This record gives sequence, structure tokens and C-alpha cells, in this order.
Amino acid sequence: MYQLKVDNTDELNSALRAQMVEFNAQHFDAQRVPLGYKFTDERGELVAGISGCVFGNWLMVSWLWCSDSARGKRLAGKLLTALEQAAIELGATTAQLDTLDFQAKPFYEKRGYSVKYQLNNYPRSGTRYFMEKPL
Repeated sequence: MYQLKVDNTDELNSALRAQMVEFNAQHFDAQRVPLGYKFTDERGELVAGISGCVFGNWLMVSWLWCSDSARGKRLAGKLLTALEQAAIELGATTAQLDTLDFQAKPFYEKRGYSVKYQLNNYPRSGTRYFMEKPL
């Protein structure tokens, strides 16, 4: 007999993700190829970075972050361009990402991304935008 138990841990989340990735891999004809770039300061400290992966024809942008000291120096644009170029070399034809209303929607729109779907009242009063761009 099965027992229902409360488990709010990161370990459960990781185990479920691993099980889903394994199951889904049986149905996909593509592998995830991780990509990432970063800027560091003279001490080697991270000041800006981007990560994502190429999955089939898609560039999936996961994270783009700039420290307060790095903002306004065009590092985010350089990071995004580098990630997109690497993805194109790996065969990606479309990029996908999501951002929140207080984050970088105008930044991405200036670089050719458009909103394909949005979640209003996310998580309560904001908006989450799902954006794409042909590469």
C-alpha cells in the first residue's frame, strides 16, 4: 500500500525533475547542450552572466544577471549576443525566455524578442512574459 507524505524539500524536487528528464528523453530526439558566459572583475568576482541551453532547434535562455556595479555598461547585451551566436552555431533557429514585468522586457524587445504569452497576476499582482526571437 502507498502512503501519502508531506515532502517540501529540494531533494524531492530534484528527484522528480530527474525522473521527468529521464522519461522525456525517451520521446525527444535532441539533447540539451549547456551554454554560459560571464564577466568577472579584476578580483575574479562574478559581475554578470548568462546561462541557457540549446535543445534541438531552440535556445532556451535560463538566467541573465548583472550586478548593480555592472549595469549600464552594455554587458547584458554582449552576454545575450554571445549566447545567441553560440546557439546558432549549434543549429538553434529560435530563442525562448521568460521575464517579469519589473525585470528586462524592454531590454529583450530592443533585441528582437516578442511576447508570445503572458501570465497576469503573477504571482499575485505582476506579469510574467514568455518571449521568443527567430535567430
